[in-house]
Amino acid sequence: MNPQMLQLLRESRGMSSSQLASEIGVSPATMSKIEHGLAPADDERIDKIAAALSYPREVLAWGDEVHGFGSSVFYHRKQQTLPQASLRKIHAQVNLTRMRLARLIQSIDIDARYTIPAIDLTEIGGPAEAARAVRAMWALPMGPIRNMAATLERAGIVIVPVDLESPKISAVSIPPLDGAPHLIFTNDKQPADRDRFNLAHELAHLVLHGEMTSPESAEREADEFAAEFLMPAAEIRTQLKGLNLQRAAQLKVAWRVSMAAIIRRARDLGVIDDTRYRSLQVQMSQRGWRKVEPGTIDRDTPTVMRQLIRIHLEEHGYSVEELAHVAGLLSNEFAHRYDVELPRSTRRAHLRAV
Repeated sequence: MNPQMLQLLRESRGMSSSQLASEIGVSPATMSKIEHGLAPADDERIDKIAAALSYPREVLAWGDEVHGFGSSVFYHRKQQTLPQASLRKIHAQVNLTRMRLARLIQSIDIDARYTIPAIDLTEIGGPAEAARAVRAMWALPMGPIRNMAATLERAGIVIVPVDLESPKISAVSIPPLDGAPHLIFTNDKQPADRDRFNLAHELAHLVLHGEMTSPESAEREADEFAAEFLMPAAEIRTQLKGLNLQRAAQLKVAWRVSMAAIIRRARDLGVIDDTRYRSLQVQMSQRGWRKVEPGTIDRDTPTVMRQLIRIHLEEHGYSVEELAHVAGLLSNEFAHRYDVELPRSTRRAHLRAV
């Protein structure tokens, strides 16, 4: 058993060490020693741990390296205000997903039409210039990007919608590590219009922030990149003149970004002044639109993970149970996570003895 993997699996379930100790019937002190590799765990105890965490026991022996959230890996504005337990759970889920993906793609090539450049802002001039360069490099057509998820997937980025525990975290991006491709984890609780901006924001981190950058500068640069990537100034500027809430709602549908982003874009491009910007913000707040905007757009749904599962099941001849084993999950959780049908014999019956 790998003590570091034990800790990661425990944190992925949001459990404390003392909670796990109680589940398997040992003292917190003994559990702490097990997690630090100072106390042995026999087969019976390993089985109890695996059962308490709802993971196959084999995952406890995985030897993959666990990576932290470095400056180029994990950016979000309000990290410091989140409880440590939530951060640890996100950290664990991100690492485990990367480990699963590295295993799932061993026999499959992800065909990338685009490459992800590493752009030096001091050389290119700034985040907006970088966004225009990437659009040109990828030969994207003028106007709105119809499907952000598909665009990023064509660059070999795997997008994984997950529960990121808090609305304070919109997304997490990590570069290729240990055989896994570029990854973006999106908060599945975000509305579709904000999700698209989050994807462009995380693309900026992957393109611009391979080196050490202050979080404040990185966030500001990523926002500027995302705004230009989704709403090129040369195309949208004239559409923003005379902006009011009705016009912002129309532009939301056309450009597939939030009204809030449209209004901010108008201010940043100098089409409206600060007074008009604040007035529109107040109007949004009075209507409750700062939390839930009117009008909806279709969500850009990622497809790569689903295709990976389908290829293994349909073309490589894996059973759901075998593929769940590769992914380090029990069959029921695997089927739920990846929306696959379990054979009837392995489904959990919703019955109880009376």
